[in-house]
Amino acid sequence: MRHGLIQWRENELSLADVKARQARLQQAIVTAGLDGVLIYTNHVRSAGVTWVSGFTPYWSDGLVLVLREGLPIFLTALSKRVGEWVKSVAPTFEVAHSPFPGKLAGERLAKVGAKRLGVVELDRMPGGVVDEILSVLPVELSDATELFTAVRGQADRAELDLVRHTNNIAHEAFKAGDIDSRYAGDFTGPVERAVRLAGAEECYVAVAPDLSKDRRFIRTGGQELGRTFAVRLSIAYNGVWVRRIETFSAVSEIAARLSSVGAELDRASPALPADGSISAFYLPNGAKLIDWHLEAPHGTRPLKVVADARTPLAAPVPYGILTTAFTLDGETIVASRPVGIGNGSMREAAE
Repeated sequence: MRHGLIQWRENELSLADVKARQARLQQAIVTAGLDGVLIYTNHVRSAGVTWVSGFTPYWSDGLVLVLREGLPIFLTALSKRVGEWVKSVAPTFEVAHSPFPGKLAGERLAKVGAKRLGVVELDRMPGGVVDEILSVLPVELSDATELFTAVRGQADRAELDLVRHTNNIAHEAFKAGDIDSRYAGDFTGPVERAVRLAGAEECYVAVAPDLSKDRRFIRTGGQELGRTFAVRLSIAYNGVWVRRIETFSAVSEIAARLSSVGAELDRASPALPADGSISAFYLPNGAKLIDWHLEAPHGTRPLKVVADARTPLAAPVPYGILTTAFTLDGETIVASRPVGIGNGSMREAAE
């Protein structure tokens, strides 16, 4: 269950912001010769619906149907009582109820005489939903993932502002951790508490307890911390996800160096392009790159690895989370920061 406040916050993501997204998607639907696009949502695959509506339906699966014109329709098996609450916190779509949301989607498509329906991640759409649609209307289904990815890849000012705010929540929360902690939970407990108090809806914490032995992150509280360790925060705020990794040490000389590196990453990362181009990486003098990967919102997933040292970026993304691992002065350092959110990106989004 999410812990953050769920309400419409016009000052953070306005009705106009979301309607502009919907208009871009509807134009793409028309251009592709489709009559609509269907997007599935559940607890872990809510990102597509969140982007197109500004609302995260986090407790159940459901569908959003975007037709060529008009408001999108949120199709849910939840009660009308819950639906009234949804309307109060998400004024960007119509809410329709049915024990069989797919059947209801088919009825709405039949009403507009639809013949072709695009489905985001068609191969992952529950078969029962597809059967329900086709039982009402034998509409032609096609995969609309690339179409949605192209539209979703256009950043907007509101989203980039939320990315910056969410990253700041993580940055400030890390200050609550005590680097002299013996066990992982002693460090991460106060950090997660700070994230929650800042209003984040979700917070997942993972630790690489001893970077001299292993760079892999695990969910643990009882693991003893080594000389250098890294903590990964995955945070959702108002539907936007950010991942941030910091490396720490209780050894004062190492801690001072890590603090300096972290501050420089904070300065340089926002202006880096969200394309995973290795030439744009910031690494401190004397550092040697071990590995990297770039994550970004993709389809129904809030963050997905979209590029790495072996795989180039295939399509534009609205922003990225760049994770780098490198060695410096004999120590292994892992860091994650948002990229593509600097002033240049903000100007492009505004235009």
